[in-house]
Amino acid sequence: MASTDPDELYTLRNLFWLGSFQQAINEGGRLNRLSDELKIERDEFVYRSYVGQGQYALVISEVDDDAPVNLRAVKLLAEYLENPAGTRDGVVETLGTWLTEKETRENSTVQLVAAIIYQREDLQKEAFTALKKQSTMEQTALWAQMCLQINRCDLAEQSFKKLEAVDEDATLTQLVGAWINLHKGGDNTKEAAYTYEELIDKFGSSLTLLNGLAVAKMHQKDYDEAQKRLQEALGKKSDDADALINLITCSAHMGKDDKEINRYQQLLYGAHPNHPYVVNMKAKEAEFDRLAAEYLEKEGLEEDAEGNLVKVGN
Repeated sequence: MASTDPDELYTLRNLFWLGSFQQAINEGGRLNRLSDELKIERDEFVYRSYVGQGQYALVISEVDDDAPVNLRAVKLLAEYLENPAGTRDGVVETLGTWLTEKETRENSTVQLVAAIIYQREDLQKEAFTALKKQSTMEQTALWAQMCLQINRCDLAEQSFKKLEAVDEDATLTQLVGAWINLHKGGDNTKEAAYTYEELIDKFGSSLTLLNGLAVAKMHQKDYDEAQKRLQEALGKKSDDADALINLITCSAHMGKDDKEINRYQQLLYGAHPNHPYVVNMKAKEAEFDRLAAEYLEKEGLEEDAEGNLVKVGN
């Protein structure tokens, strides 16, 4: 991937990083007079935007097996996200091959996709190893995100300083700064909210920015404003996973009734069965049901027709 210096793909990259996927796709469609190298990068960001929209089948069908490795890496990501459980072993094996072969191991897109997939598979060591060179601003931003996920805010701040040294006004730099402020909590969340609001004023709202702003508002206990922003996000994409997850949290803090919260949960479960949040929640629900059944059996209890617990045989 190229640098973030202003060039023919600057707007395309920026739209993708902002989470404005359809605008990024539209921008890519207008970029025709490019060198062969830039055409590959253009296609990479367009296909990644389709992945961001959940259009996995489109990417899988359009990227040929003899396409440049940048595009095959995006296809591999689409295949994985479409069916994580069914493709996990093959995808991890392919990544291992690409990261060791001379022809592909230095490719920044391969490294980035590998880190994204390893991260979702909780292969933290492999994810950090894939990004050890942090050869692009996007790699550095993902590195910071992974550091925050393991509660190493100090390392994330080091990455933020690297991004600031390259371009303190860049969208990626601003986003990483907001992530760090959210992680720190307290008054720092006001600064995070300001960053998201400033980016929205400058570039327009997107799912990424609206969700980020909503999280900042929840940290500040401004749940009404958070709900407003999340509903705005659902207006852009009615089954957006992040918006639905955040609405579940926000609604619980607002004391909404179980029916409303369950509605968001069922929408999430139906639209995103492979999302890590859904997989984790279903595992916890199954474990709870198992423990409850064991308890009832041990105590000789069962539910009657009205849902009340009664002694077996009574």
